[in-house]
Amino acid sequence: MNAEIGFSEFGLLFLLALLLFSPKDLGKAIATFKYWKGKLYRLKFDLEDELLEPQKKVLDRKKESAWIVEAIRTFEPYRSAEKVAAFYPLSNEPDIRPILQDLAKEGRLLLPITYSDGLMDFVEIHDLEKELVEGRFHVHEPKKELPIYRGPIPFVLTPGVEFSWNGGRHGHGKGYYDRFLAKNPQAVKCGVAFSVQVSEKPLTLKPHDVPMNYIVAPKNDPEKEMPHVEKATV
Repeated sequence: MNAEIGFSEFGLLFLLALLLFSPKDLGKAIATFKYWKGKLYRLKFDLEDELLEPQKKVLDRKKESAWIVEAIRTFEPYRSAEKVAAFYPLSNEPDIRPILQDLAKEGRLLLPITYSDGLMDFVEIHDLEKELVEGRFHVHEPKKELPIYRGPIPFVLTPGVEFSWNGGRHGHGKGYYDRFLAKNPQAVKCGVAFSVQVSEKPLTLKPHDVPMNYIVAPKNDPEKEMPHVEKATV
């Protein structure tokens, strides 16, 4: 998620500024716009997190995160992938930091850096403490001076707001992952979610929504269910 101004937004802002502001007030207008845009995106994350509130009695994030980590570690396509594109979890997402630490030590970790135009690249990360910075919305991203990874990406651990067992995925609405995955159709796409984020019924997808090949999420009680990754029936 990124609060920078995109090209279309800048064009609209520029036209409005010509009509409403003098040149000396233009900088202040842009700063105000960026401030409130950031507030709205932060509110969007908070609202998505609140959607889980009614089910928190049955959602143990620590327990389910541990289940998810074990399921990923034993998943053969993940184990055999030369590089793994992953994500640094937000507070309302499964805590896969143990996976990130494993991958960094093995020299297999790729993490995304996002841009204001809705695109993103991946960067090879070897040290989570030294090579990441905390950006807007507390999202940890690679430092901008690190080189962009240009090699093949065979496996992608994919975050989202909602999934379905047939591979459907809804993201945060900016389309970063959908654009990236559409350009990398060869990658194995593995959605990562808490149990309450997965719908038993197929999600309604738009043409640009890229389905997952696998879903990793507890179906019932993670203490009773052996960790495994569910193959999506797309």
